This record gives sequence, structure tokens and C-alpha cells, in this order.
Amino acid sequence: MYRIVTKYSLLGLRNETDPVHQSNYMVLKPISGVPHEFETEQAAFDWALNNHEDIRHYPEFVVLPVHRAVLTWRPDDTPTV
Repeated sequence: MYRIVTKYSLLGLRNETDPVHQSNYMVLKPISGVPHEFETEQAAFDWALNNHEDIRHYPEFVVLPVHRAVLTWRPDDTPTV
């Protein structure tokens, strides 16, 4: 049996330039010092508001939901042979 678990990641948006094609584009990048995942979306926003020094290079950021299928076992799921 599987169940879906949702966690949240905080990524910074940076404007980057491609010198070959002379174009600008936005890139999602990991922010140093950010925890790998958050339990709730609000926890990610709270972290961003309370950690100015870590997020100062990323004035724009995105909170993305990350969905995982997790294998679970319950006693009533035992296969009968």
C-alpha cells in the first residue's frame, strides 16, 4: 500500500544571462542554509521571513510542493497465502 506525502522546498529565483545567445532567463537555485524540506508551506514562508542573511541574494523565491509515494504497511494489509 502506498500513500502520498507532501513536503515543501524553498528555492531562490535568480536572473541569469546567457552570453552566447545574449538572453536573460530566470533560474531556480537552491539557497544555502535552507533546510532540505519543510512540513508545511507556511513553515517555508516563516523560515524565509526570519532568515534575512541566508535569503538576501534571492529577493524572489518559490515554495514548491514535493510529492512522494511512500510505501506503508498496516497489519490489516497482510497478504493471505
